This record gives sequence, C-alpha cells and structure tokens, in this order.
Amino acid sequence: MEYSGKKLLLFGDSIMFGSGNGGYGVGEYLSDRLGFTLAKYAVGGARVGYVAGKSWVVDQVRCALSNGESADYIVFDGMTNDCNLSDGATLPDVPLGEMTEGYSGFDIEKVGEEMSFSRCFEEIVCAFMKYFPAAKILYIRPHNMGRRDDNLQRIYGERALEICRKWGIPYVDLYSNSGMNTFIPEHRDAFTFDSYGWGRGDCTHPNAAGYELKYMPLIEAAVRSL
Repeated sequence: MEYSGKKLLLFGDSIMFGSGNGGYGVGEYLSDRLGFTLAKYAVGGARVGYVAGKSWVVDQVRCALSNGESADYIVFDGMTNDCNLSDGATLPDVPLGEMTEGYSGFDIEKVGEEMSFSRCFEEIVCAFMKYFPAAKILYIRPHNMGRRDDNLQRIYGERALEICRKWGIPYVDLYSNSGMNTFIPEHRDAFTFDSYGWGRGDCTHPNAAGYELKYMPLIEAAVRSL
C-alpha cells in the first residue's frame, strides 16, 4: 500500500478515537486504506485545555514523547469538549483565551493547568513542529454538532483554524465543507451513533456512515495532498 512503512500518530478526542463506531475512527480508516502504521493517543472526552478529571491532549502529546514515538504523519483534533457547556454552566469548560503574538517561548513540558484553549492549542502545534520536524501535520475541525452551542463551536473552531494558519498547519474544515450538520434531525440520525439509548443519534459521535460518507473523503484527500 502506498503509505506502507509510514508512521501515523493520532491525537484528540472521541471523534478521533472512533467512539461512535466501536473505536474504529479516523486513524483506523487511514491505516487500513492507505497502509500507515498507527499509534493512537486520542481519548474520548479529551480537552485541548485542562479540566480536572478529563483527558488532556497536552498529556497525550507528552505521553507520545515519553514513549519515544517517531512520526511521518500527525492527525489531530480538539475543541469539541473545550467549548462544551457542562450542566448548569454559563461558561464553556475551557476559556478561549488569546493567541500569542510571537513564535517563541513554547515548551509542552511546562504547560500549566491554568492555560486557555488558545495557548494550549499553540503549545500542542509547536510541540509537533519541534519534536517531529519532518512530520506532515493535519488538523481536523469537526462537523456542525447539534449538542454544542452554535456560536461557541464556531468561535472555538475558527480560533483553531486561525492558529493553524499562523503556524502553517494544513487543516480539514468539516464544519464548513462536509455538509454534515446534526442540528438537522435527518443528519443526526443518519450520521451519528445512538450513544445514550435515546433512540436517535447523539449529534456528536460519527457512526460508520458519518465517517465513510462525510469525514473520510475529505480527510483522505487532505492526507494525500500533504
């Protein structure tokens, strides 16, 4: 296969993990279709910024470094859970924060728990570029999710893309370009898994159809273009 012998590292949340498809997510599709060797660090519920008791993408990256991973390709997501409004909350789980103005002072090993989504996102990107300088990197912005505040997911998603543009990181904008919008009940039920036994899709976690029809065509094309 055309990418046989190439190492793919995968980071992020449940959408990267494949929680709505039995753990068969973006990494598995890419490795099976293209021949990558996959190392998956994505965990359901992960945040880019720190929330006590939740998986932290910063720690996923630190774990990969501790394991001495190499990488030819890196695919990651993150923002779905940062912009979440927990029950009774009026503010998202992780504050948006501000982008930095420069290109120095980043160290993934010194990231503090008080850092915002924006700062942690930049720290993660900079760690990829520092420790895996030859790797091709791709960020995945998720689809329009009916269980997230529409305004917040747009704000956090646009900030992620703004940071990617700053650092020259290619991205796939599924929110804008996949046509998958789970505010629409037919999309919710056709493309996401009934994770909670509600008798309908959960809006968030792609099922097999969600991945195969909406996610993977754009992601696979982007990987091939890197």
